[in-house]
Amino acid sequence: MACFYLYDFFVRVTPNVILPELARDLNSTPGTIGTVMSAYLWVYAPAQLIVGWLFDRFGTKYLASSAAVICGIGCILFAIAESLGLAGVARGLIGFGSAFAFVGAIYVATVWFPPARLAIIAGITTSVGMVGEVIGQYPMARLVQSFSWQSVVMWTGYVGIGLGILMVFVIPRRPSWFSTSVATHESEEIGLFHSLGKVLANPQMWLIGFVSAVVYLPLSVLAALWGTSSLETLDGLDSEKASIAISMLAIGWLIGCPIVGFLSDRFKRRKIFLIIGCLGGGATMALLLIPDLFSFEVLLVMLLISGLLTSSQAITFAMAMEVNPRRFRATATAICNFLVMLIAAGLQVGIGWILNWRAGEHTAAAIPAVKAPSVHPMSSHVAAGIKEADTFSSLGPVDFQWALATIPILFVIALAVCLFIKESHGKNLVDPDPAGDSAPAVGH
Repeated sequence: MACFYLYDFFVRVTPNVILPELARDLNSTPGTIGTVMSAYLWVYAPAQLIVGWLFDRFGTKYLASSAAVICGIGCILFAIAESLGLAGVARGLIGFGSAFAFVGAIYVATVWFPPARLAIIAGITTSVGMVGEVIGQYPMARLVQSFSWQSVVMWTGYVGIGLGILMVFVIPRRPSWFSTSVATHESEEIGLFHSLGKVLANPQMWLIGFVSAVVYLPLSVLAALWGTSSLETLDGLDSEKASIAISMLAIGWLIGCPIVGFLSDRFKRRKIFLIIGCLGGGATMALLLIPDLFSFEVLLVMLLISGLLTSSQAITFAMAMEVNPRRFRATATAICNFLVMLIAAGLQVGIGWILNWRAGEHTAAAIPAVKAPSVHPMSSHVAAGIKEADTFSSLGPVDFQWALATIPILFVIALAVCLFIKESHGKNLVDPDPAGDSAPAVGH
């Protein structure tokens, strides 16, 4: 399942690497292509609301394997797409299949590992996803240089289908001790609306989900969309250096997630790591807005530290499970992930609108749609995606400061919200395990 999550991240960032080729072959602009590619996110986020319930109700074996096959089919359709419509449908399929990856990985792990290890499980799983994000940049760009993007994406589809078939044989069925150790109320059928209602009615879920989304913003907003172009404008970096700098966020997460998870489980503390993440993330994001403050080398170190500190976001999924009944653990994880993606999507669009407004301060011309830049190492078109349009030719450091200032502001709000989140001490607050924290979490 962790490999499926790695695969999910790989296919998620693929369009960023091949955006110029997509625009050329589908006879469209990068801005239009970016809009079509967003079908992934708009399918992925709401799908979380049913994915968690499906895992709670039916288990992971066949759901996860089918989801991987759907991802693979989506990649194949994407590779043969000759129209924007088919490309959008293909990305939607990939988004739906990918929606099962993270929640499924967490859920499978909770069956075979004790509740006392929830945080490190979440941390290691998230770290594996960061590997997918890293290798989905440089290696993918190199492959596209040697082969056509259609061939690379086609083979990615074959890998997804093969992974789905493999998971049928690798993912185990319910443990043999399931029927004797599961609580009676957990074996009852759980309705979708009942499951969603129980979790969404818990105020702690909204608090945890909000903080989780904010601490994830450096990755979901900067590393995914606006980071490279902002560094080019604020610090005068070229495209390659800006991409390398932004990639340090993911490397920080890759290193930090399992460490934070281990420490959180070791000391039975959750909130303190979130508070550190909010403080560190907010401070580094604010410093990032000051033009030419750091040399390139110092900027790399600062972004690495930012990734390390904000990697505490991974433990929010353990927290979500610990403030809800055990039978809703997959639903709780999925809803937390849904809130994370929803807020990220909203801020991505919001920053674009702020830049639109700032552009209106410099030009009297009509404002066209934002041409959102993509983030990948080989893309000299990143800055051009904004600056080639007359509307954005006058955007400068102050304009990006206005737009990106929303991120440190949200970190301050999240820090205040942390004060109202209950400390679970690594235990389920609603449905304590009678067998003790060292026992496996019963599931299927």
